[in-house]
Amino acid sequence: MATRPARAAPKPKPPEPPSIAAPIAAPAVRDPRRWIYGVLDVVFAAGYALAIWKIVPNRLPSAALHLWTFPIATLVAAAGMAIGGPRGWRIAVVGGSLVLLSLFLLIVRIVVSAAFLAGTYGGFGKAASTFALVMVALVIELVAILPLVQVKYLMSRAGRRALGAPPP
Repeated sequence: MATRPARAAPKPKPPEPPSIAAPIAAPAVRDPRRWIYGVLDVVFAAGYALAIWKIVPNRLPSAALHLWTFPIATLVAAAGMAIGGPRGWRIAVVGGSLVLLSLFLLIVRIVVSAAFLAGTYGGFGKAASTFALVMVALVIELVAILPLVQVKYLMSRAGRRALGAPPP
């Protein structure tokens, strides 16, 4: 039987030159919004506590308790932002959501009070109820903006990635 000739060794392939369109790996940049929101939460919680303690003290226990939920829930959100990870993400979302829930209940209380004033005290009550509705707009600006934007960020892919939470 005839023998086959030996195969030639495979030639090594030359390295491919780098392409201009090849993606260049960017250095990992941490998202600073986690810390920005955490600091803003602490500052706003201190502002809320100072305002409740010095500017608008309330002798009605249910109203005082309701008002104190704002700085407490804001501090919970700040703690979640500082802790990080999946647990911190959940804590921050719960804290921000509690602020928004408490804000909704506060708006309902103010609107009910405005309706009572307008219906009971005539012209004076209508003026007072108009002022109460202006206060609703002010409360939305001062209290709602931060937790709305923060919870929106936390629910986004960037927020989940920054705090180490699993994707949706």
